[in-house]
Amino acid sequence: MSEPIEFAEAETGIDYTPVLKGAPSEQIATLMEESLLVYRRKDQGAQSIAFLRRRAQGDIEIAQKILRSYGYYGANVEVDVREAGEAVADDGTATQDGAPAPAPAEPAQRRPLRPGPRDGDDATADTRDEPKARPLAIAEIVIDAGPPFILSRHDVILSDTGPGPAPELPPAETFGSPVGRPAEAAAIIASERAMVTRLRNTGRPYAEGRGRTAIADREEKTLEVESRIATGHAFKFGPITFTGAPDIDDDYMLTYLPWTEGDAVNTAQLAEFQRRLMETRLFRSGTVRVPDEPPESELAPVTVTLEQSPFRTVRAGVRYNTDQGPGVRAGFEHRNLFGANEQIDITLNADLDEQRLTNRFRKPQYLRDQQDLVAGLELRRVEDDAYDELGGTATIGLERKLGPRWTIGAGLLGEYSQITDQGVTNDAALGGIPFFAAYDGSDNLLDPTTGERVRFDVTPFGGAFAGSPTAFLSLDTRASAYRRLTSDGGLVFAMHGRVGSIISGSLSDVPQTRRLYSGGGGSVRGYKLDFVGPLDSSGDPIGGRSVVELSGELRARVWGDLSLAAFVDSGSVTTEMAPTFNDGVQVAAGGGIRYASPVGPIRIDVGVPLNRRPEDDSFQVYIAIGQAF
Repeated sequence: MSEPIEFAEAETGIDYTPVLKGAPSEQIATLMEESLLVYRRKDQGAQSIAFLRRRAQGDIEIAQKILRSYGYYGANVEVDVREAGEAVADDGTATQDGAPAPAPAEPAQRRPLRPGPRDGDDATADTRDEPKARPLAIAEIVIDAGPPFILSRHDVILSDTGPGPAPELPPAETFGSPVGRPAEAAAIIASERAMVTRLRNTGRPYAEGRGRTAIADREEKTLEVESRIATGHAFKFGPITFTGAPDIDDDYMLTYLPWTEGDAVNTAQLAEFQRRLMETRLFRSGTVRVPDEPPESELAPVTVTLEQSPFRTVRAGVRYNTDQGPGVRAGFEHRNLFGANEQIDITLNADLDEQRLTNRFRKPQYLRDQQDLVAGLELRRVEDDAYDELGGTATIGLERKLGPRWTIGAGLLGEYSQITDQGVTNDAALGGIPFFAAYDGSDNLLDPTTGERVRFDVTPFGGAFAGSPTAFLSLDTRASAYRRLTSDGGLVFAMHGRVGSIISGSLSDVPQTRRLYSGGGGSVRGYKLDFVGPLDSSGDPIGGRSVVELSGELRARVWGDLSLAAFVDSGSVTTEMAPTFNDGVQVAAGGGIRYASPVGPIRIDVGVPLNRRPEDDSFQVYIAIGQAF
């Protein structure tokens, strides 16, 4: 009688559990678990006890290298591989020698060619498919670390110094070498790199490390290190050559130069020059380099290799708010109008109630480094519940960067408007001197997850309104803060606040176009645009001389590029110069969806007023690009 042919998958010989004992720190234990083969290949099992023992013995040198890198130069590592019984065939959790038994592998599936017994065969159950028990083993790594060796001395030998006096370096501990502390290899190597960086930033651009010699005193438990650094010859900045930027003036690019010809070569300044050029948005890529090999002259030429970006951008977008209806935004930008990064931006922003045509001009590096000349012209037509306006505003001024975060500015403003309110039309002709200071410590312009933003605006106005002279001072402060509640930024809490005041004789001295308002998609969502604050007899907003806003929003990424948001917004507008809250505080709450598109988060918010007045709608919907704040 023929026997059925059976097929079975190859089985791993044994399962095992690795055990680490004696690691001197949690950091070292974690690194060993990530590096030792007995841990990295645990799920594969081993072919036999002998095979596992060879694997563990091969890990001894890896473990010793890790220990030496943390200063344990006298450490001893041993391995003990032994059998621990047999694994049960199900999901039992028996333990052997104090270590948990690993989960057994799935038994091989055997498939007979002819299932079931034939007539006349023994009908007893075939037990050949029952799971077989697998041997278990323990691979124990035992560490006797001893005390860490102390770095007693760290000398530096400089070579290839070239003509002239040799450079001098401060003691190695100045660069972070752990002299007098455990001789951790990472700290020693980092200090050598810091020394090389110091040399490259002080006229020795070709300095490089040439290794080190370490001598351990096993009786005293100390280590002495001698590092070797080739300083290379001293060089000064030579002539600069630009390539790949034919449409951009060399003289303009040189305004970003952080050195003058003849200064000692500083590789940090090379990187700074490259960063400044890339921030102009004129280039796709760029490098700033001295020659790869030392030049014969002491003047090292600098080559700037650039790839120009397109200078023109055409953009268009749509939005929708229930208070303003659908809207469109279209614009054109040119970033190199006359060859020196002069920028012109023309934008049309229109919806059913409001149409604005804005032209902005910027000339970077005007008269001095980090200072821009800015000018603007806006024409607008407004028909909303607060007032109707036909007017225009012209501005010119200077903006100056004070480091990477702060910007200040001042200028001149001229404005003319025809304002209609409750059927009465008045002319307003104003001049102003706007000042501002802005801080931006956020990590992203359109979708910040950490940092703060603050802006202070102060503008004295003077002119004529409704046939009478007028003068007033406008003060406005806005601030936002962003905090990551999880390390990956998937959960963010954002807060926004605003305090504003107009100092004037009375509210009637201030044209409706320059009063303070609140409400809408950028302030208190859930209320119509400008509807937070006092209303007239027709139920329309009249604006005020003081405003206070406070908002909080929780943003949570739920899946891929999709996020959810929940918010509470509040605001108050009063006719007095200081907030009195006489007209109440409007509060709204709601939620929204965010989609992280390439151009920024697409935002859909629904806000509901919590202390709704008869003039307020039940809810408001906002669709826009970018976060609310």
